[in-house]
Amino acid sequence: MRIIAIIIAALIFLPSIYAFDEREVEIKAAIYFSNIERFADEIRIAIDYSWEIGGIKYRIKPEIVNRQDVLNGRLSNFDVFIIPGSGRHYFDALLPEWRKNVREFIADGGGYVGICGGANLASMGFGKEAGINELLGVGALKIANIYVNNEQDEEWQYLWKSNWEYGGIPIRLYIAESEVPIFDGFYGSYINMRYWGGPGMYNANFNEPLLGKVIPLAIYAEEPMEVAPLHYWKWRDGGWYPYMNVTTDIMGQYAVVASNYGKGRLVLFGPHPEKATFFDGYVREFPVRPYMGRFTWFIYEWIGNKSNISYNWWILRRSVAWAAGLSKEEMPYASQIAACIKKPEKGIFFNGRKIFDATKYRIYIGDITFDGYGIQCEKLFLYIDNEPFMEGKNRISAKISLPRGWHKLRMVAIGGKEEAGDETTILSL
Repeated sequence: MRIIAIIIAALIFLPSIYAFDEREVEIKAAIYFSNIERFADEIRIAIDYSWEIGGIKYRIKPEIVNRQDVLNGRLSNFDVFIIPGSGRHYFDALLPEWRKNVREFIADGGGYVGICGGANLASMGFGKEAGINELLGVGALKIANIYVNNEQDEEWQYLWKSNWEYGGIPIRLYIAESEVPIFDGFYGSYINMRYWGGPGMYNANFNEPLLGKVIPLAIYAEEPMEVAPLHYWKWRDGGWYPYMNVTTDIMGQYAVVASNYGKGRLVLFGPHPEKATFFDGYVREFPVRPYMGRFTWFIYEWIGNKSNISYNWWILRRSVAWAAGLSKEEMPYASQIAACIKKPEKGIFFNGRKIFDATKYRIYIGDITFDGYGIQCEKLFLYIDNEPFMEGKNRISAKISLPRGWHKLRMVAIGGKEEAGDETTILSL
């Protein structure tokens, strides 16, 4: 009878022990969409990721939110709020209720990850040399005890003059040792990250109870104007000539910092970890429409070898995990694993041929062309409406016919104890 009692007890408690060993920790990440959907979408793909450590599966679940979501208090449904680089959120932040809701979310324990303009927004403002940026600084959240060095006629020129997808320059960052484990294992080394005119950050030294210590994680080891010299151009005697250099002065300042605001954790980036970077090459300046003579203008692009799109995604994934409250022992792996859907594209298609481009939706009449690839994975899986559809190794390409209506296509890359995903929604007619 004693043996039977032990067996019954074991059977009763075994399911709970098993559930503990296999339990899943979900991190809900809200990605802010302001005016350009692609900026938010790039973050979504980068952090659609899960990893397993010690029998526990951790999963980052991204969702794109907008201004009305913030004003309606929806941030309370999430663990981390992410603001990508963009300009619209400066104006959204002029709304007192918007700023109040974000500050309260972080002070109560929510995480914040700001990239480029998202770092500017978290700061105490643009410092003594604000100039024209003083208006943008009115909406500063003031949740990080830093000033940002980001002037319109200096650093911002690497944004304004960019030939967008071909612009942005590679900048080397020095990884400083710190108690924050995002770069654990990389201290004292250098990494390469894409730069689009983001801020250099430095201590503001305000004495306010909710502001935490500023912890530098990475330092600018190069000056943008030396890596990629840009110029102001003038028209004279029937031709263009460079009359003045664009100057920058962020080398030696913080490129990535961590801090606290109340109970919440923050990670701020000057450059862009969500973007592919370059390993070599040079900058090229050129007129947009040379046939227009003096009525054209000059932009730049970087010519060089581009990295995998997911080259720095591990940094962003770790930042989200740390901002959500995870410890050093729970950090994601430093890998480039990724799943990337190239097709179906946005637009209106008839039997695979694009007949209308100006739409944010994917509308397909007839067959649907699917194409997606994986990075550093062992297997790829394609799901349609949450049902398994196809399996591949490094790439999945297929012609798909679907019934009328909305459908979700999701691809998952699996490698070791990691999974990365990408998904899209289409309308089949």
